[in-house]
Amino acid sequence: MVRIIPMASSIRPSLSSFRFSDSVTASRHGLRLHRHLLFSHLSSVPQAQFFGLKASKLLKTAGTRAPHAVQASTAVALETALEWIKKDKRRMLHVVYRVGDLERTIKFHTECLGMKLLRKRDIPDERYTNAFLGYGPEDSHFVIELTYNYGVDKYDIGTAFGHFGIAVEDVTKTVELIKAKGGKVTREPGPVKGGSTVTAFVEDPDGYKFELIERWPTPEALCQVMLRVGDLERSINYYKKAFGMELLRTRDNPEYKYTIAMMGYGPEDKNAVLELTYNYGVTEYVKGNGYAQIAIGTDDVYKTAEGVKLFGGQITREPGPLPGINTQITACLDPDGWKTVFVDNIDFLKELECETPSTELRVPAPNRSSRLEIGSPIIVVEAPKVIKTAASVPCLRANSGLVKPGDVGRIVSRKPKDVWAVRLAIGTYLLDGKYFKALEFDESEE
Repeated sequence: MVRIIPMASSIRPSLSSFRFSDSVTASRHGLRLHRHLLFSHLSSVPQAQFFGLKASKLLKTAGTRAPHAVQASTAVALETALEWIKKDKRRMLHVVYRVGDLERTIKFHTECLGMKLLRKRDIPDERYTNAFLGYGPEDSHFVIELTYNYGVDKYDIGTAFGHFGIAVEDVTKTVELIKAKGGKVTREPGPVKGGSTVTAFVEDPDGYKFELIERWPTPEALCQVMLRVGDLERSINYYKKAFGMELLRTRDNPEYKYTIAMMGYGPEDKNAVLELTYNYGVTEYVKGNGYAQIAIGTDDVYKTAEGVKLFGGQITREPGPLPGINTQITACLDPDGWKTVFVDNIDFLKELECETPSTELRVPAPNRSSRLEIGSPIIVVEAPKVIKTAASVPCLRANSGLVKPGDVGRIVSRKPKDVWAVRLAIGTYLLDGKYFKALEFDESEE
């Protein structure tokens, strides 16, 4: 994965090259281009309002306005969208996939791959549990989100998903460690096919492949997600325009009949990247139900959704807040059906603050709450008007007699700004320190 070749000029069309085909057909859900329309000529006309311009209006007026006027209006929409997408602060946050035994997979990631368990969250109402693992804090590193669905112990990975990439200092030593821990090595250390970088492949207990790449030092050890695509030029154009990614490099390997393209939001040696792989002559793959999606941060999920529509993506979840909380997201599919979720940057950081692991150190609270610490028994002295659950996805609700003065409980974790997760008889809630105090017992009583 080292040799670099220049891409053909057709992969980088300019705005002036965008043209519409007579094969555009309207549907209830938007516009769809026939398969023979070249993606480099724009795979979809605007489908919804984007910075004040409506695609439907453009279509309705196409018969009364000169063609060049419609094209000019469309070009303005494209240029405006591209400018905003380029300025948007985007970063790959985490990659999600499903596993059949959460604890077994966590053990593999921590003992064999050297990751840290960053946090866990259980959602009993939805019957699933998440575990986040990585090589650094989520607010600055790309991490893995494992999903365990109650009662499901096996998934079909399919043929479309490729592998995850892990940068290591010494591939051979890492492989020896993995073998000693009982891990499965599917390719021994050696130069990558058609290149010189030393790599090896291992599998986790569910059969997901991890490529160990000898590259050190690196600020982002979880460095790649490889997905197979049916049309490489189409995918490159889509991720450049709809996602604002850079084409970092390409490598063609005629001997083994495949081409790859590295896409990302910064240099490959410092950021996690998306590795798109095209196998000669293969246009469709089996997705399976194991791999789920990648999450990407954005400053505005609404503008992001319109940009995705504008450049040929399919919105599967309209932008807006998740039920019960204020985190805003939108979800989409690329031309090959790969799912991506965009998450509001500020909301993401707020979620991390609310989901500090309960295994943190026992840190005393400042000032009047100085006697409080994790494990302390407490008594509620004032009923808050609004309470928030301490679940992995916090939910605000009116306090209609749920938490009231005199209720007793125990602190299970500390949050920023004198907010605590308190376990009460009716559940665990996030409470400000002013609403409760340490429960004192009279030691003279029997």
